Amino acid sequence: MANAVGQSPFQCLVDIERRARQRAKGLPREEQVQEIWRGISFRVGDTYLVSNITHVDRIMNCPGTLAKVPGAKTWVRGLANIRGILLPVIDLNACLTSKMTSIESRSRILIINQNGVYAGLLVDEVMGIKYFPEELLDTETPCQEAWVSPFNKGLFHYEQQTWVVFDMQTLTESNQFLNAAL
Repeated sequence: MANAVGQSPFQCLVDIERRARQRAKGLPREEQVQEIWRGISFRVGDTYLVSNITHVDRIMNCPGTLAKVPGAKTWVRGLANIRGILLPVIDLNACLTSKMTSIESRSRILIINQNGVYAGLLVDEVMGIKYFPEELLDTETPCQEAWVSPFNKGLFHYEQQTWVVFDMQTLTESNQFLNAAL
């Protein structure tokens, strides 16, 4: 330490700061900030889909029984009582492709609330939250699955898998989804 005798307290602090700056190592810098897209990943048939995380309120197991809805199309699987609220359960695959989903141990219901439409979507499997670098979003390549094309907002090709970005808001605005009566 330099001779502190004869230095004012302020000069002593300035000297300590100068020496600290000379010996200090800089903080690591992140040169490039990568934007991350987050979504709920799920499977309908053989198609892997992902929806914006803000479009899915909840994920739940399939209830043992659903109350039938008279006068509804077959893809309206029934009504579930979720915390005192009646929730229509829609078979997403049957609604969009006419192929009924068989309920198995991995089947789940995605609860959505878009445009005032509160519904549960029956899907084959939910894989959880997926994180994708935003620069990997491909909005130019057309979706190979015709049934999902109207709801497609892009593709992610990530870890040897293609994920179709499925827009729940577009689904809830479509006549195909809204016309559930026979």
